[in-house]
Amino acid sequence: MIRARLGEIELGDLLRTLEGGRKNAVINITCPKLKGRIHIREGKIAYIQTQPGPHLGEYLVRFDYLTLEQVQALVKYQQQENPGTPLGLLALQQSLVTNDELNEVLHAQILEGLATLLAQQEGELVAEPPPVEASQVLLPGLSDASTMLMEALRRLDEWMRGKVEPETVLQLAGDPTRHALSPDAWTVLEAIDGVKRARSVALACDLPEEQVYHLLYELKSRGILAEAEVRPQDPLLLVLADSDLIRRLLLVTLERQRYRVMLPPDLEAARRILEHNRVQGVLLEGTDLAVKVRQLRALPNGRYLPIWLITEQPPRGFWVKNARVAYIPKPFGEEELLAALAVIKRPV
Repeated sequence: MIRARLGEIELGDLLRTLEGGRKNAVINITCPKLKGRIHIREGKIAYIQTQPGPHLGEYLVRFDYLTLEQVQALVKYQQQENPGTPLGLLALQQSLVTNDELNEVLHAQILEGLATLLAQQEGELVAEPPPVEASQVLLPGLSDASTMLMEALRRLDEWMRGKVEPETVLQLAGDPTRHALSPDAWTVLEAIDGVKRARSVALACDLPEEQVYHLLYELKSRGILAEAEVRPQDPLLLVLADSDLIRRLLLVTLERQRYRVMLPPDLEAARRILEHNRVQGVLLEGTDLAVKVRQLRALPNGRYLPIWLITEQPPRGFWVKNARVAYIPKPFGEEELLAALAVIKRPV
């Protein structure tokens, strides 16, 4: 086992060493604002997960290779929810995606996670042999760790040169055809409509979120984009879900449709958000829903707040009617989700 502070040992050097020895390992990284886990199989990076951060299931939806319903259905086949490489393998076995599509998505997801972890300056790193029952599998077609590391460092260098804030609203200000733009820049431009926040734009593109913020910065610096004079006030929604899959799928789907989404880690954090923000709706998923609803309703800002319960079966009991909650069936699709939220009025 290796335990060290970031800076005492370079993550890149450790990855190269493991690659050279074709080792198996799990690297856990704990930082002030996030946690990360890197799964190494035969010296290759099999998977990277950051918390908070996207997982493979989310990326399959963002790339439009799977629908919300398909991803949720795949997870039901698992004994324990795992939206990483086991979910990707299931999708491959059921012919929902091709090898090339899965490799494209996994490559993008790993790159975003690796660049995010390489950017961390403070924290602790622990590398140890993987458990007997590994939570991730090595999918075919992955690049070696050195190649992934070089590409992640290159992207990180680009991102560090400048990026827009996620809440920035941009509009077209110049003629993009007068500039030599990359295919990724054109992809981002197609999502600009003068009302979407940068975060909504980023999650509508099949690109890493930080890369979109950098591309928007570059387009703004070249005069192609400018900040919008009027910034629409997108409704603020709070999502409290036990399932990491559901939490991230709701984030992507709702942000794409110009809802601002906050993801508190627990009920106490949700209560604090309600006390200090003008939340316009709450979506709950998981266990102890009656307790969560009761505590949120006890707050002054939660008394009349729209609350939706996301469950496989309609919730029953006197408390459901008394608490004035609505129901969204799981698995949910985008159309059903947005129809349920249509009661929320957007400020003009």
